[in-house]
Amino acid sequence: MKRSADTGRRRRTPAVVAAAVLAAVPMTGTSTAVAPAEAGAPAAGAGRAAAASPVGRWALKVSFEGRTYDSTVQFTPGGTAFIVGGGAGRWSRTGDGRFTFRIAEPMWSEKGDYLGRVSVEQSARLTGDTFTSSGVSRQYDADDVLTRSVQAHDTGTRS
Repeated sequence: MKRSADTGRRRRTPAVVAAAVLAAVPMTGTSTAVAPAEAGAPAAGAGRAAAASPVGRWALKVSFEGRTYDSTVQFTPGGTAFIVGGGAGRWSRTGDGRFTFRIAEPMWSEKGDYLGRVSVEQSARLTGDTFTSSGVSRQYDADDVLTRSVQAHDTGTRS
């Protein structure tokens, strides 16, 4: 999921901001921010069905600044979150039907040079096979300097 947008400072390959959308790149300040918190654990109480869980693959619609982009994310039972095609981080249950995720996504030039990263932080609400989330995506250049910050909204459908 390419979740960042062009900064205007230099021409970059299209990158879309996600959530996001964070492990192939050092996660400055976020490596301990999200723990798995019993990612697939059943709900409390005898005889109760397992609480809704985001574990699995999701088709995403990522929206920011009036534009929408398609992406795919995978949440594992152990609390890892992957953007299919690049980027990784963590997810954590925060309540009944609620979770957060943080993902770092590297940005590369057409020649394969590292341009920076997008740091995606989303709070989500899960209902059946759909979740909606919102949060801030931050774009950093190759020197790890913040160049842009936008509000992003995701809609995920289990795929």
